[in-house]
Formats: sequence, C-alpha cells, structure tokens
Amino acid sequence: MRGNVFYMSKRKSRKNTGHADVPPTPDSAAGVAAARNLLEQLRQEDAETALWGALQKALMAAGAAPRDIMPLIMGRHLDGVDTLLARLSGDAPPEDPEPERIRPDIPSTTLRAAMKAFRRRLKLTKLDHESRLGVGPLTGGKAAAFDSILPPHEFSDEVWKTLVEDGQLVSTGRGFYKLPE
Repeated sequence: MRGNVFYMSKRKSRKNTGHADVPPTPDSAAGVAAARNLLEQLRQEDAETALWGALQKALMAAGAAPRDIMPLIMGRHLDGVDTLLARLSGDAPPEDPEPERIRPDIPSTTLRAAMKAFRRRLKLTKLDHESRLGVGPLTGGKAAAFDSILPPHEFSDEVWKTLVEDGQLVSTGRGFYKLPE
C-alpha cells in the first residue's frame, strides 16, 4: 500500500512579507524640511545630543550620500549641515568634485631622482616576477604580465602627481603608476 500513499512535502511555501526588493526612494522635500527643523533645534544652547541621530536619519531621507553626512554628524558641524541642506534643496551650486590643485614647487632634481627610482623599481619588480620557477625543475619563468606598480615610498605623493601632470607617468588608480606608452 505504500505505492498509493501520497507524501506531502515538508517544505513550506514562502509567504509574501510585504517588503519590496527595491528600497523606497527618499522623499527629499520632507527630509530637507525635517533636517532644517532639527538643525534649528540643534542651534539652541540646550539641545539634546540625540537630535544628531535624528538629523542623520533626516539627511538620509533627503537623499544625501552617507559619505557626505557622516563627517558632518561625527564632527558636529552645523554650518556644514546647513551647506549640505542648501545643496540638496537646490539653493546652492553643486560642489566641484575635484577642486583645482595648486602645483607644489618641487625641484627638477627631485623629479629626476623620483623617475630614476621608479624605473629601477619597475625593472626589479619585473625581473623578480620573471625569475620565479614553475612546477617542473627545468621550467623557466614567464614574462611579467603587469605594467603598473606602487611607486617607491622615498618620495611624497605630490612628487608622483606632479610627474603625472608632466606626462612622465600615468596614474592607473589606487596609487599605482605606469610609464606612458
């Protein structure tokens, strides 16, 4: 009789929990209004510190990026929050993503020494990678498959950025540089 018995699956069906897969879009106008209200409360002398947490939530609801919010909240910068609110509401022009950099005065001898150290580091790193042995005892190394390296730490980051501006190096991101082709 076992063949005629229907067995029920023990697996439960999933219930709809009611939340959507996509997070809700922030209501920027209401978030900006709530943040302005909290900002005015924080400007008073006897303001509670718990208002900073509520301000953070209001700024998130207004659509501000967490990387913009957290330094202001952690540093308790009321003027910075006011500037951020003006930018969110469209009252202020958007910030430049990269402010114009003032070129430092670096002697040409330092730049030449940095390029010499970079070329030496690149050459030695390639030799090191090419000289590694494979699995077999008679195998040789293979050609290095990289072209950018971290520059020597003997020179400051400003030196490397200046060399990139001069066209002697190319920045490949995250602190790596390569020679131009």
